[in-house]
Amino acid sequence: MKKRIILNAFYTLGILISVIGLKWAYQNANYPILALLIATGAFFLYLKINIVKEVKTDLKTKEEAYKASVKDETI
Repeated sequence: MKKRIILNAFYTLGILISVIGLKWAYQNANYPILALLIATGAFFLYLKINIVKEVKTDLKTKEEAYKASVKDETI
């Protein structure tokens, strides 16, 4: 879980740097770099969405396991 949280922070940082770089590249009319930063930002966004989905499913399974154990104890 800690690894995923650290990766999530890294992906957020990558998206932020890509957006700042996009602004710089657009202002300086550096279009190849602009295209590279769009691709990089999209890749980080894709990875971030996937890791958030994984964390969400892990939390659901842990919650279901916890509810099942509590239910077994009350029966």
